[in-house]
Formats: sequence, structure tokens, C-alpha cells
Amino acid sequence: MGTLRNEDGLGKKLLELKGKLEEEKSQRSELQGELKSVLKQLKQDFNVTSLKEAEKQIKQREEELEDMEASISEQINEVERMMEGIE
Repeated sequence: MGTLRNEDGLGKKLLELKGKLEEEKSQRSELQGELKSVLKQLKQDFNVTSLKEAEKQIKQREEELEDMEASISEQINEVERMMEGIE
């Protein structure tokens, strides 16, 4: 009788594990689909084929933006100096 209960409990655990495994497989498939979609969008919008390329492009654009901000700030200062000379 004790053996039958152990087999019953083992069977129940195996079914639970099987259910969890199926859930994990399903979630993995969903995540793979989402990743594929994101990579497709990156390719369409920014002509990059990987997240690493996207990160590199972001860094380059941030550096360009910082350079442009510095240039604008310099130009504003120059205009302010010119305005002070007029007064």
C-alpha cells in the first residue's frame, strides 16, 4: 500500500513538472518571437541587425549630440559677447 502512494505522489509530481516545462516552453517561444520582432524593427528603423549594433549606434549618436550641444553653447556665448560689445 505504501508503494502505491509513493507511485501516486511521484506521478503527480511528474505531471506538475511536465506542466511547468510546457509553460516554460511557451514563454520561451513568446520571448523569441518578441526578440525577433524587436530586431526586425531595429533593422527597419535604424538599419542595425543586433542589439550590440544598436547600442553602438546609440553611443555614437549621444556623442554627436554632446558635440552639437557644446557647439551651440559656444555660439550662444559668442553672440552674447557680441551683444555686450554693442551696448
